Amino acid sequence: MEEKYLQKQQEYTFTVPRAEGQKVYHFGARRFKLLAGAVLVCTVCMVGALGYMGYNFYQFRQERTDFLEYQAKKGELEAQLQSLLADNEKMLRDMSEITTLETKLRRALIRDTDSTKLGSDLSSASGETATAGNAPRYLGQGGPADLGVKEMAAVLTAQNKNMAQQIDEKKTSMSELLSELEGRNNKRSVFPDLWPTKGGTISSPYGGRTGPIGGGYDWHPGVDIAVEFGEPVYASAMGTIEVAGWNGGYGRYVRIDHGNGYETAYGHMSGIAVAPGQSVRKGEIIGFVGSSGYSTGPHVHFEVFVDGQNVDPMYMLKIGQRLNK
Repeated sequence: MEEKYLQKQQEYTFTVPRAEGQKVYHFGARRFKLLAGAVLVCTVCMVGALGYMGYNFYQFRQERTDFLEYQAKKGELEAQLQSLLADNEKMLRDMSEITTLETKLRRALIRDTDSTKLGSDLSSASGETATAGNAPRYLGQGGPADLGVKEMAAVLTAQNKNMAQQIDEKKTSMSELLSELEGRNNKRSVFPDLWPTKGGTISSPYGGRTGPIGGGYDWHPGVDIAVEFGEPVYASAMGTIEVAGWNGGYGRYVRIDHGNGYETAYGHMSGIAVAPGQSVRKGEIIGFVGSSGYSTGPHVHFEVFVDGQNVDPMYMLKIGQRLNK
């Protein structure tokens, strides 16, 4: 039994050669210890290798996760960029349409403004090439910069925000222009500048004249328009009928209150088509040409009042012609 154990525990002798004349080293090691050392070395190497592989695998997974996150963020940015580009294109179309409408409104106001004011009030609305006098508020600029997705998204976000502000401002401007145009249209609708008949000849102007019956000096507070008997007589502006009936020398007579201090009167008609209190539109038939009252033949006597005072109807008609150009 002892012999077997000693055989198992036999030693191995190792010799380390040295230079000539020097002592030679000899050392021994039991077989078990050699095997244990070999196993230990292999184990350490395997653990190291497994650790290295595990570290590399972890690094790979981390890099893969980072790459997938980058791809996801890139996809989100690209989707955001596409959305911003779509918004940008829509805003550009909206801006173009709003600018066109704004220009049309301004041109409509220009046509509706006295020519003496065109050079001062609305000169910037001509729609011509921008100069120092009608330069746009926002001066767009650009360049050939090569931007990444993130930078481009930031640029488009700022640009869209800027255009949204411009669109809001233009909407406000258009609302103001529409209000002004509606106000002017309302004023124009009550301004007595429509000729009360279709055609005709002025047989007696406004002012001093020789009386048509009996001679002598006579003050004529309106104009007489000679037209064929029975032709329609039209309201010179929108308003409310104040008087409709017989009025002494005026014969069959209509008086209209247009508001804003304007009134008109029509005399010597053969028939009346309206009644007191009735609202009439500009150009609506109110009666028919005749020769009733103090008259020598078919015509309509036309008067205009401003704040209760007679004015020359031709003056008002000329203003209307100038505004309608």
